[in-house]
Amino acid sequence: KAVVSTQSTGQSHQEEVTTLPEGARLLASSERCANEVVLVRDNILTVQFHPDLTPELMMEKIWPSLLQRGVAEEKDKSKVEGEMQELDTDICLDILEDFFKLQVE
Repeated sequence: KAVVSTQSTGQSHQEEVTTLPEGARLLASSERCANEVVLVRDNILTVQFHPDLTPELMMEKIWPSLLQRGVAEEKDKSKVEGEMQELDTDICLDILEDFFKLQVE
């Protein structure tokens, strides 16, 4: 059954799963990643996004590193801060938590 839902997740795809293993089911995809969430058998859930990425983590820890390495520029800070505020981190973590609860029941 197809369900259409949109969540904003933190992504940084430099590597990604491009071919699914036999028996895997694609659960979600995005414009940036064809295989965003995949279920293998009934007990292995893989995600390509970063469910641990919060606006605070990005701006306090990751952003300074990106600046230092020359990957980002200070002029982009307010844009990145705005994008980080749009993340649905809590929803994504709730989905993952529900999956793990099912595994122990």
